[in-house]
Amino acid sequence: MSDAPGAGGEGQHALCAICQTAIAPGEETAKCPECGTAYHADCWADNHGCAVYGCPKVPPTEGRSEVEIAASYWGQEHKKCPSCGAQIIASAVRCRNCGATFGSARPEDEAEFEAQERLRARTPALKRGAILFFAFSALTCTAPLAALAGLCWYAANRKALKTLPALYAALCVAGIIVGFVQTAVIVAMSIVYQLKG
Repeated sequence: MSDAPGAGGEGQHALCAICQTAIAPGEETAKCPECGTAYHADCWADNHGCAVYGCPKVPPTEGRSEVEIAASYWGQEHKKCPSCGAQIIASAVRCRNCGATFGSARPEDEAEFEAQERLRARTPALKRGAILFFAFSALTCTAPLAALAGLCWYAANRKALKTLPALYAALCVAGIIVGFVQTAVIVAMSIVYQLKG
């Protein structure tokens, strides 16, 4: 009898070593090319490799600046999915029951999960807004309006922008500065023109 996770005897279903649930007959699977352990195809893809200790196909570990799972949660084998309420493995970043994905393995409550989902839904609009404000601030004809609108928009969305790559917040700030500089130049040129006229 094999000791490798995922190995099942005759008459029993193989157990996926990543999500720790049985692989149902006919379910799409993936097999580790090194040790031969069977997985759900999506579990293999999400894990980026094998989950068997010592297997050469185990994905490289990432360095973490802080512990992802709160110290008070260590020792727990399961946690509640904040989306559907199902019990899932403590280290899961995706619920096999409803398909919800999480930013980390740290347990989340429903309010925190919903806030993250709202932010995730807003992300494309935030990125697009930052780029558009910068573009309109760079154009002389729209710079004054873009600078004022950009300043108000940045103030209203500053916290959300901090969750995005730093480029987008920098584009906003740069656009506001460029817009106000262009506005100042336009005003100065208008004053000079009137004095000379």
